[in-house]
Amino acid sequence: MSDSFKPPLLLTYDMRRTRIVATIGPASCDEESLRTMIQAGLDVARLNYSHGEDEWRADVTHRIRRIAGEYGIHIGIMADLPGPKLRLGRFDGVHHLPNGEMVSLRCGEEEGFADPSSLPVEYRGLASEIQPGDPVLLSDGLIQLEVVDCQDTIVNCRIIEGGPITQRKGINVPGTVVKLPAVGPRDEEALRHAIGLDVEFIAVSYVRNEKDIAPARRILDETGSGAWIVSKIEHPSALDSLDGIIEASDAVMVARGDLGVEIPPEDVPMAQERIVQSARTRGLPVIVATQMLESMVNNPRPTRAEVADVANAIRHGATAVMLSAETASGDHPVESLLTMLRITRRADLEWDGLTIPTDAKLLLTRAVAHAGVTLAELSEADRILVATQHGNAARLVSAHSTSIPITAVTNNPSVARRVMLLPGVDAVVCDELDRGSSTMRLAIRTIFENGRLEEDDRVVAISGSPKAMTDPTSTARLYRVGEDGSVAGDE
Repeated sequence: MSDSFKPPLLLTYDMRRTRIVATIGPASCDEESLRTMIQAGLDVARLNYSHGEDEWRADVTHRIRRIAGEYGIHIGIMADLPGPKLRLGRFDGVHHLPNGEMVSLRCGEEEGFADPSSLPVEYRGLASEIQPGDPVLLSDGLIQLEVVDCQDTIVNCRIIEGGPITQRKGINVPGTVVKLPAVGPRDEEALRHAIGLDVEFIAVSYVRNEKDIAPARRILDETGSGAWIVSKIEHPSALDSLDGIIEASDAVMVARGDLGVEIPPEDVPMAQERIVQSARTRGLPVIVATQMLESMVNNPRPTRAEVADVANAIRHGATAVMLSAETASGDHPVESLLTMLRITRRADLEWDGLTIPTDAKLLLTRAVAHAGVTLAELSEADRILVATQHGNAARLVSAHSTSIPITAVTNNPSVARRVMLLPGVDAVVCDELDRGSSTMRLAIRTIFENGRLEEDDRVVAISGSPKAMTDPTSTARLYRVGEDGSVAGDE
């Protein structure tokens, strides 16, 4: 980034339908980069628990929240658990694997040696779960091996498609379901650390069915955390159990890196569209991730194909797009985020039509949300306010994909950060008063004072009764804003 580069300061309350999730890593964790990205339009910061140290993640979390607080912006934080992902162990430098040569995978070893013909593999059980002739793919399929034989904890492979390999790269064995639990001891440790940081989202990796989510849900419930579970769809088994996974989740992610290795790459677009549509009919946010602007890891501009890929994901219903290596370790993290912002804004302009979540849970809240959105559309309201204790009511209102800006009203700062994953939603934190109508009037005045409402604007307020946030969502009212931010009267 040049010294003269000045990103546009995003207006705090600039409503955008498509949200941007960006992975924070060595390239973007410093004060200047984070400040610039938050100013530019970051919605959710992803912390990858497969890499780095807990102390570093805690420091980054505190830094993000401090900077966001200075600008009065809510930024959600997503903790991405390691999951049962197979990975190489640690070794120094780059190992080059030539075509036709042999390489040994030493299962159960976390540290390797200088010999490139021998690679450490963390999971000891791999040697007993694969057979001669099975493919083994490294680094998202860029390197292909074929199993020749297995000897105790050593898997001897022939290099079919070679190339350079570095430590901690992922391993895929298409057609084989490894016996690692979705939430193992390492994941539980990471989860409890993330809960201690009060993160807004927990991404559960390599989900194969709804049972894989249960341990994370149990720990969240035991600790009283309100974090949403984001299920990462990246294994063929997940496609067979998609309905159950979505039913047990708060959001889903199309993790195309591993998915595109585990299934034929030509099947990924249709799988992506199916996942997106299934999630949207249930009112869930859905993130499309992996290699969205991959060329920007090294280049300041994306390819035309990448731009089209992002735009098509949005056109098919994705509510968020995610940057991975582009912002975590690439040469142009800020430019990558700004590029994604421009693409999403342009794609949002082409959005047309109202999506109604037909299979969403929370039937009463869904019905009131639908009534409130319908009232707002018919009255040509300028804004929808929705009181929420956990973010669920805001999620169901947002799921209608209305073009009317939505403000979540909550007394919990963590919930205000959580709703930043929802399309077209911002948030205001205010006290909950004894009556729902009083709380919403207070919220209207607060929003008026910070410039999100003007005199004579029409506002639809969706809330609980008698209390706005803590009681079940049951009421939709139409208000007109007075000259001082007071409510001129119900309509």
